[in-house]
Amino acid sequence: MPIRIAILGGPRCGKTTLIQQLYVDMKIKGLNVGMATEYSTEYLRDKGPIETLSEQYGIYLGQMLLENTLNSFDYALTDYATFVPYIYARYMSGFKEKGIKEIEIIKDLYSLALRDINKYDYIFFVPREFGYKQDGIRWQDEDMAKDVDSNIKGFLDAERIPYTIVSGETKERSKKILEILDVEDENVKKDA
Repeated sequence: MPIRIAILGGPRCGKTTLIQQLYVDMKIKGLNVGMATEYSTEYLRDKGPIETLSEQYGIYLGQMLLENTLNSFDYALTDYATFVPYIYARYMSGFKEKGIKEIEIIKDLYSLALRDINKYDYIFFVPREFGYKQDGIRWQDEDMAKDVDSNIKGFLDAERIPYTIVSGETKERSKKILEILDVEDENVKKDA
């Protein structure tokens, strides 16, 4: 099984750019690394805004399938995680009255989140440092994006999940992660 690395943060904080940089940096080191980007972005592009809590199940399943394609790699990178749909469902549920069905969906997603959280060997949180720009796909504005950031961190803190905050420009963030991972350059080992 691969070493799983999740890069988390709210929308438009630089997660995808960071895993792309990290992927390239790891490939340059000769590492066997795979990458799965955020399924919900594809979903939003194809189907439009997420309007119901039950759609978070679809996001969960899509993300899980994407991440499962990385099982043959030594390192698996994602700019999301299968437990994030629970965080979004909780966030969405705060805007409307919850019926029995909605409560059960949240409970189910919570149990899946707790089951899945331990499969990530490293979790990195990317703080919002560069402002929010609309991309024509996501429905959130900057205030909502900040709320999502807060909810992700709140979940990790409440569940006492270890994570590391990585800040700075993209290349600095990637370098910090590589230092934490303490990966050896496979190309150097082959030449020795």
